[in-house]
Amino acid sequence: MDYNLTDQQQAELIKNWLKENAKFLSAVLILGLSGFFGGQYYRESNLKQTEMASKLFSEMEYSVRLKRISQSQSLLQQIDNDFADTPYQDQGHLLMSKLFIDATEYDNAIIQLEFLLDNSEEESLQHISRLRIARIKLQQNFLDEALTTLQTESMGTFEAKYEEIKGDIYSEKGDLLQARESYRRALDLMLPGNFDYDFIQIKLKDIQNKESLGSVDTEEDTA
Repeated sequence: MDYNLTDQQQAELIKNWLKENAKFLSAVLILGLSGFFGGQYYRESNLKQTEMASKLFSEMEYSVRLKRISQSQSLLQQIDNDFADTPYQDQGHLLMSKLFIDATEYDNAIIQLEFLLDNSEEESLQHISRLRIARIKLQQNFLDEALTTLQTESMGTFEAKYEEIKGDIYSEKGDLLQARESYRRALDLMLPGNFDYDFIQIKLKDIQNKESLGSVDTEEDTA
C-alpha cells in the first residue's frame, strides 16, 4: 500500500480490495470453519468409537472370567467386525486363547494365537503368542513342532523365555546336554533374585542330577 495516500484514499482502496476479493475470503473462511468443525467431529467420533470398543471389551473380559466360551466368541466376533486393527482386537484374541487353554481346547487356543502372529503389529504380542503356542505343543507332546515354533529371526527382550522353553522341550526329549545349555543361556540373560530365575535354577539342577545319575549308571555298566 502506498503510504503517501490520504486516509480516505487508503480506506477507499481497502474497500475496493475487499469487494473484489469477497468470494475468495468467503471461501477461505468456509474452509477454515469446516476444517475446525471437521476436526472436532473427527475427534468426537474417535472418542465415541473408543468408548464403544472399551465397553465391548469389558463385556468380553467379564464373560471370559465366567468361562462362557460361546458368549466370549460372540463378543470377540463383534470386536473383529467393528474394531479390527485396534489393541482391543489383539487383547480380545489373547483373552480368548487363555479361555481355550483353561478349557484344554488347545487347538482352538492355537488358532487365536496364530491370528495374533499373523495380524498383530505389536512385537511383544507376537512373541507372547509364539511362546504360548510352543508351550501348548509341549503340553501335547509335539516336541519337534514346539521347537520349530520357537524359530524366529529375533527374540527381542523375550530371549530368556525362549531359552527356558527350549530347555523344557529338550528336557522332555531326553536331550540333557541341550537342556542344560538352554537353561544356562536363560540364566545368563536374567537378573538373580526373582522367581523365574530361581525356578530355572531348580530345573537346571534337576538336569545336572540326571546327568550325574546317567554317568554313574554308565560306569556301573562298564564295570
